[in-house]
Amino acid sequence: MAASFSVPSMIMEEEGRFEAEVAEVQTWWSSERFKLTRRPYTARDVVALRGHLKQGYASNEMAKKLWRTLKSHQANGTASRTFGALDPVQVTMMAKHLDTIYVSGWQCSSTHTSTNEPGPDLADYPYDTVPNKVEHLFFAQQYHDR
Repeated sequence: MAASFSVPSMIMEEEGRFEAEVAEVQTWWSSERFKLTRRPYTARDVVALRGHLKQGYASNEMAKKLWRTLKSHQANGTASRTFGALDPVQVTMMAKHLDTIYVSGWQCSSTHTSTNEPGPDLADYPYDTVPNKVEHLFFAQQYHDR
């Protein structure tokens, strides 16, 4: 026997999920991390533009981890000491001893441009040079995490 579905109840269920997600976004935006951020749009606007399938991103998790790390240092009056990393071997060795790793625009511009021309950090390298290096290092971290 086929289950019977009531269109009005399905709509009410979807509206309930929508309102719950709006409340979740509003709570997130009122957290300490975002309480001073001003937006020209509402949580309702954001939720209305989202698809039905939730997506998760590694960058979101890493941003949350960085925020917690920085807040911890702030609370303890300490600093996050770091170094610039250029290759996966450096990242692997640094990860054991540092809580943050820095990717320098200058290092990328002088050693890892698509043109292979070293130079000063005048930001005259392709716009995706630093993001590509970050991706390369992150994928290496994921590999070593297996």
